[in-house]
Amino acid sequence: MNIKKISAAVLMLSLAGAALAEAPYPEDSKFVSTKTRAEVIAELAQARANGELPINDASYPDKTIAAASTSTKTRAEVIEELKQARANGELPINDATYPDKAIASAPVSTKTRAQVVEELKQYQQAHANPGYAELIFLR
Repeated sequence: MNIKKISAAVLMLSLAGAALAEAPYPEDSKFVSTKTRAEVIAELAQARANGELPINDASYPDKTIAAASTSTKTRAEVIEELKQARANGELPINDATYPDKAIASAPVSTKTRAQVVEELKQYQQAHANPGYAELIFLR
C-alpha cells in the first residue's frame, strides 16, 4: 500500500517537473539584424576613432567620464572653501577632533587604570571556584 502511494507521488512530481520544463525562460525571440557584419565592424572602428569607445585598458577611464568630472574651480578657490568650512565647524581641524563631538561627550570613567586592575583581581579571586549556578550562567 505504501509503495503505491510513494510511486504515485514520485510520478506526479516528475509530471509536474516535465510540465514546467516545457516553457522556455526567458522566452525565445528571434532577432533579425538589419546590418551586415561588415557594417557593424565599420561602425565600431568609427566609434573608436572618434574616441567614443576605449581602445584598450590603457585608455580607462573613459574620456567622456573624465571630461564630465572636470572641476570649474581653481585650486585656490577649493582651499579657501576648505578653510571656511573648518572655520564654521563643518569639518574637523585635525585628528584630535575625531571622533564626533557627540561621541566624545559620552560619560568618562573616573577611575584610574590601577583601580580598574585592582577591581578585576578582586573579582577573579572571588570567583576562582564558581558554583554550579555560576557555571550554568556563564555557559
